Amino acid sequence: MPHIIVKLYPGRSESEKQELTRKIVENVIEVTGCKERSVSLAIQEIEPGDWTQKVYEPDIMNGQATLYKEPGYDPFASQEEDKKEEKKSLMDHVRAAARIAEKEDTSGFFNPMSWLDLQLEDHPESFDAFFESPWKELSDKERQKRAVEIRRVL
Repeated sequence: MPHIIVKLYPGRSESEKQELTRKIVENVIEVTGCKERSVSLAIQEIEPGDWTQKVYEPDIMNGQATLYKEPGYDPFASQEEDKKEEKKSLMDHVRAAARIAEKEDTSGFFNPMSWLDLQLEDHPESFDAFFESPWKELSDKERQKRAVEIRRVL
């Protein structure tokens, strides 16, 4: 005890899964006071097309009694509503990250757009959560289109 099951879309690297596991286990130990040897964690990769049937309906809709954090999406909402919410979330993410970077800047000449360009150049995968396809699977043309879309929210 406890046993944790994480369900997510495929596409994370083994090192990302290991880091996620390490951080979750650390927090579980800290909050519950249990020993590390008592904690187990499984990661189940669920294809996007199966998510509603295999996760949303059984675990979220029908699991309200044990659900402690509800998602901010509804697979039954119209796609247009989802896109608006997705863009809002991306905008919130980019603007919050830019504010943090500005506070950490010591030059006194912080330029949010330059910062965002550096993020897109060095860590483009950090925006993957806001899109259906991961950066590494995009063509050059698709990457350019995504970069423009991300820049527009700033």
